Amino acid sequence: MAEIDLSKPDRHIGSMLGGEEVERLRDAIGWLREHRGFRLNEIALECDIPEHTVRNFAYRKSNRPDGAVLGKLYKYFVGNGELLPEGFFAPGREPASESPDGFLGRIARFDLIKRELPISESDLKRVYDRYSGHYICFRRSYRPEAISVSWLHILPFKPSTKITRWGLPLPRFTLFNEYPDQFDPDTMRSYVVIGYAFSRGDRIYLTGQHDGNLHHFILNEPPIPKYTYIQGLYLATSSEDKRPFAAQVVCQYLGSDVSRHDWSDKLGILPRDEFDTRFENADIILRAIGGNDLLVARNDNA
Repeated sequence: MAEIDLSKPDRHIGSMLGGEEVERLRDAIGWLREHRGFRLNEIALECDIPEHTVRNFAYRKSNRPDGAVLGKLYKYFVGNGELLPEGFFAPGREPASESPDGFLGRIARFDLIKRELPISESDLKRVYDRYSGHYICFRRSYRPEAISVSWLHILPFKPSTKITRWGLPLPRFTLFNEYPDQFDPDTMRSYVVIGYAFSRGDRIYLTGQHDGNLHHFILNEPPIPKYTYIQGLYLATSSEDKRPFAAQVVCQYLGSDVSRHDWSDKLGILPRDEFDTRFENADIILRAIGGNDLLVARNDNA
């Protein structure tokens, strides 16, 4: 591909791409799916493009999407060049067929957390080095037609911490939740879940509790060093009727030097229309967490 100024607007960049370069973008999507295990919704999420647009482009239902879409795809692939074989965009080159070493297929499933799981030093170090920081997390609420927005902090490694003969200590996290009182919707209550975080394979596990009720995150590790969103599953117990439930969750990385106070007016259980108003990326989040209801465990004793 010819050198293009990435500081230009997306639409301008897209207009600079010729037919061969557009085909290379399409080939790149196919290569990521086949060799990196990417899903179309993951590519759409990272590029801030509607999933149906990426799907239509990948399946040739759209020969040449809007210039802004092409510009976003171009920026994504150029900014994450390590995802593709060297020289992938060279004129006349056929996409490489060999699978890269060290990457597992990312299958759309969620493994159960095991009580006894061998955790290596690199598993812990990866959490400290890559995932420590502040996140805002989105999932569908246990209350109908509402979105739960919570605050997650994965704590960094403190230089003053002494490393024992057992190696690095387990990374810690805190999760701040705020929700309306069960009997008075205008009254807000809040609680903090405290727990441990570790990575294993291509998953990130966060396991904690509040008042004896367990809370788990099982997240897919982002396939690139620079990421904005992490997707996965949230397992918890309802404050309404104490039933366990599962929901798709998206955690948006905000950085290491942000304050929860600056985001406090966006946290809580938000009705759909209010959620759309408060978040500019509401459409992206709603696509990522899906339209399905929560998976709630049966209670045969009720």
